[in-house]
Amino acid sequence: NAIMIKESSSASALPYAEKFVEQYHREFGFELDGRDILIDDFRVRGVVSGKTLQTPAATPQLGSPTPAGKTKAYFENGWEEVSTYNMEDLKPGHTILGPAIIFQSISIIVLEIGCVAAVTSDGDLDIDVAQLHSNDAASVANDGRETEIIEDPVQLSIFAHRFMGIAEQMGRTLARTAISVNIKERLDFSCALFTSDGGLVANAPHIPVHLGAMQSAVRFQVEYWNAEGREGIKEGDVFVSNHPQLAGGSHLPDITVITPIFHEGNIIFFVASR
Repeated sequence: NAIMIKESSSASALPYAEKFVEQYHREFGFELDGRDILIDDFRVRGVVSGKTLQTPAATPQLGSPTPAGKTKAYFENGWEEVSTYNMEDLKPGHTILGPAIIFQSISIIVLEIGCVAAVTSDGDLDIDVAQLHSNDAASVANDGRETEIIEDPVQLSIFAHRFMGIAEQMGRTLARTAISVNIKERLDFSCALFTSDGGLVANAPHIPVHLGAMQSAVRFQVEYWNAEGREGIKEGDVFVSNHPQLAGGSHLPDITVITPIFHEGNIIFFVASR
């Protein structure tokens, strides 16, 4: 596994080797003892200092510009009469309150309800996206009907990509540290994140046939070890399972490694790879 090592200021006889082992352990969590370290290539990087960027002057506040016209547009709340603006008429310091439509030569900007667009000193638009929904995780119905979960779409997208990124990084680390040809070259594995009760949160696009069964494998371990008379799941536990019937396995060669992640003594989620 190749790792780029910077020149070390250590007085050791093997400064690069020590730095390599240190970074390898930091990235992969373990060390491969008794193996030679091979120098694959040298790289030299030159750095030339450039001019320091100047802080732009404060933009004077000009308030709302004069609309170029009016039109009707359909938003989340229904039809709205909105003001329209031409981008070339806007000056630094202008502020536009949504809903509004801004025309450019090559595009159209739709400013949603509650959003605010400010023209910067460079002539760009800085849009402050409003919190369109309540911060409550759910709206509770008093008549016993199912509750509707309401989340901020921007935050939902950010965290969805972050969770997916964790699963993808798990896969890259597994491939880089594996010795088996099936894992390292054939990429016959899958990685995913699960909730504290075993529900699937995010899975990387690895082997689709693994993913449906992995959720069952995680849930089986949660239910089995938390059943009455058993000691429960403790911090530091790691579960290895390949049972194709009881424990959500697909067939015997598919081995699932399940790790609970704790925070302040409680399981907050599971990571698993198969």
